[in-house]
Order: sequence, then C-alpha cells, then structure tokens
Amino acid sequence: MAKVIVKFKDLVRQQVTLQKETSSIGRTPNNDIPIENLAVSRRHAEIVRVGGTFLLRDLNSSNGTFINGVRVTEQTLRDGDTVLVGKHTLLFVEDDALAMAIAAAPKSGQDSDTFLRSTMEWEIPGEGATMVYNPVPHPIANPGALLVKAGSLASNRYLLTAEATLIGSATYADVRLTAANAPAVAAVIHHRGAGYSISPSEPGVLLDNRKLITQKPLVQGSQIAIQGVLLEFQANGQADP
Repeated sequence: MAKVIVKFKDLVRQQVTLQKETSSIGRTPNNDIPIENLAVSRRHAEIVRVGGTFLLRDLNSSNGTFINGVRVTEQTLRDGDTVLVGKHTLLFVEDDALAMAIAAAPKSGQDSDTFLRSTMEWEIPGEGATMVYNPVPHPIANPGALLVKAGSLASNRYLLTAEATLIGSATYADVRLTAANAPAVAAVIHHRGAGYSISPSEPGVLLDNRKLITQKPLVQGSQIAIQGVLLEFQANGQADP
C-alpha cells in the first residue's frame, strides 16, 4: 500500500499510509499529514487517489510544493518521488519493503517523544526536568556554500548543510533577502547524493546570467543573482572563500 515518509534533515519524522481518497498536508494538526513548521501553509497540499494512481495537488501554498526539485501545481506521483514541502521531504513509496527499511532508520535522539517545532529539535524530558534544546546534527559531512559577491546580507557566506536551503525574505529563510520587493521564497537549493541543484520559486532568478526556469545543477563557481544579490556557489564550503 502506498505510503508517505516524512523526513527532516535526513531524519524520519513520521510514516503515513494513504488509506483515504484525499489526504491533506499542512501545518495545522487536523491535516492527515501534519507538519508543524512555519514554512508550511495551514492547508499546503493534498494527495488524491485517482483509480490506481495518486495525484499531488498544491493548495495555493505560500512557498510552493516541489516534486524532485521542480515546483508543481498538480502532478501524478511515481514510486520513489521526493516531495519538498517547506523544509521537509516527503518520500512517496509504493514498495512496502523499501518503506519499512526507511521507517526503521533512527530518529533524532532515538526517542519517540522527540518532536519538531519550527525546524528545531526539542526533547521532552522526564517529569520535573528542564526542557533541553538539541540541535539536529548536520547530515552533510563536507557541505557546499554560497559566497556573497555583491549585495548586503546578514552573512558573507552560507554553508549548505540542509537537504533544502531556502532563499527569500521570509523569517524562516536560510538566506534572507532584504530587498523590499523580495518574495518570501525566491529559490530553493537542494542537496541530493553528492551534488547540489537550484529551483526557482518565483521569476527573476538568474543562474550564470540566464533566467532560471526549472531545476538546474550547481557547479563550482555558479553565479546566482536574486533581487540585487549575487551569490557564488562553492562545492567545498569548508575551504577559505
């Protein structure tokens, strides 16, 4: 039976079997697949069973829904598709053996009471103890980076340590743009395997002086221009800029 496995920073958060005709995805707890994260809309998307297939439909979410790095409004899901909702990855799986193997992966702290609040990990301690914040360990050993070559941002270098890095004006964006007309999320940088790619969420993003329309791979020295800011991609972010 088809399932959705929800992951955050390569950690499995939940597994949901798609038993209903329509399964909703969103930030509020009344959704079938709730994801409590500020980057996710209250009613973000839905998965609809159509005969023997499943259709993913974006519900006019603020930050968009992506399948395999490409922003979609509506698209049929295939076994193994990766859906990006906010900063969470939803893996669509029809192979029961694969689903069981992924779901068996260790969760943060090996504790079923660990839960996610606005992209930070909090462990619920025993009675009378103090709640402690535990940062999620970075799953990428040698991450790439973005160097700020022009424009003003809070930092001059951003390590790409997450599965998805959001660039935009939203408070939850990893690279926060300050231009008055900057969209909440202008682009998303994805990390898969040993490489990185970038997808536009809004028009106006340039990659190496060309308009970015769909997902493109990033290579050493790639130039990203967004809202008056110029970013340069470095494959080895630990190296000196």
